[in-house]
Amino acid sequence: MTTASSEPRVVLLSQYYRPDTSANAGVLTELASGLADRGVDVSVVTTQPSYTADDRASKRPADEVIDGVHVRRLPATRFDRNDGVAKRMLNELTFFLVASAFLFVRQRGDVVLLPTAPSFLPVATVPLRWRGYRPVPIVMDLYPEMAVALGYIDAGGIVHRAWEWANRRAYRRAVVTVTIGERMAERIQERYGPVPVAVIHNWEDGDEIEPIPKAENEFARKHGFDADLTVLYSGNLGRHHELESVVHAARLLEADGVDGVEFVFIGDGGKKERLQALAREHDLDSVSFLPYQPTSVLPQSLTSGDVALVTMDEAVEGLCVPSKFYTALASGQTILAVAPKSAEIARIVDRHDCGVTVEPGESGAIADAVREWLENREDVADTGARSRTVFDERYTKEVAIQSYLALIRRVVHPSPPSPTVKPSESPSR
Repeated sequence: MTTASSEPRVVLLSQYYRPDTSANAGVLTELASGLADRGVDVSVVTTQPSYTADDRASKRPADEVIDGVHVRRLPATRFDRNDGVAKRMLNELTFFLVASAFLFVRQRGDVVLLPTAPSFLPVATVPLRWRGYRPVPIVMDLYPEMAVALGYIDAGGIVHRAWEWANRRAYRRAVVTVTIGERMAERIQERYGPVPVAVIHNWEDGDEIEPIPKAENEFARKHGFDADLTVLYSGNLGRHHELESVVHAARLLEADGVDGVEFVFIGDGGKKERLQALAREHDLDSVSFLPYQPTSVLPQSLTSGDVALVTMDEAVEGLCVPSKFYTALASGQTILAVAPKSAEIARIVDRHDCGVTVEPGESGAIADAVREWLENREDVADTGARSRTVFDERYTKEVAIQSYLALIRRVVHPSPPSPTVKPSESPSR
């Protein structure tokens, strides 16, 4: 292992960090600890846990060391993020101001990583560059476009225009901007010009999530997943997930007398009641719902299907990459990607033949895919095996963190520059 003294000093700013239960908190915590394991001097500037009510009930020390990472928690508002956009934005704004001031006045480091948590954190690039840092934004969700897509701000309004103006300055002043997908990198360069961009995908822990045959899966046995084909969705049943077409596909299949398939939705979110109402309205026996599962159960629950469903609404195409996609690959299931063909998840599925892609709203195409799988069960197993192979080759935690380490070293010790690090499917290419 390289000694810490020979490696860059890295500061990570993030509103969410473990024990916060958000997906981004998990990714960023693993990134920080993974860099520390490789000898990097890593500091994290965050706030008290706040993502859920249970998170807000916990209190962590203002200063602590976790897995070799120095974590500093600063005061900021912690309103319920689901209690209106204004309170969510106030949480983000107070953390942004306090954390930026702390870095500007007290913290020291070579490289500062600025993930989009809060959503406008990359704007801090410009003042931090003045302070001598080498800023690297990490775009996990592309704002302000995501805020427009979700209806939080008006397209072309004053907030939208001001945000884009600030982003343009930030991305041009950044040493390099990391995105978690090729399409996101393309969108940034389409909007802001030929700014330096590198693609490093998110990941799953392949030791934690491993394929388990359904017949041997305790969670599947406990909940009676005994159909010939189990189509599994696990995660947020939220606004930008196109899930209604899947329920309508179940309706088409039942109307045609097709049996042997079950659709299981695990999780919660703004669309859950609507999906349940649709299933009741059409008296669908093949559709069932379960709540979020405890962390200890996830290695079983996430691998309990034959087909893993990953969806993306057309409005957010190119603005994010669902973290559950990497989990689905790691689980060794065939992928059913309900997403625009240009979306990151659809590109990867088509490129590696590890499932089927269907445009949002195409219930008939989903039903046709299910019929094909029921008739060719061996193909489902073979395609699932390809999912895991693709994961092992390209989307493990080790591949991603090593890519971040290489990028950080290049930022501190640059070779003769090229204007852009072209997006590539794999961060290791």
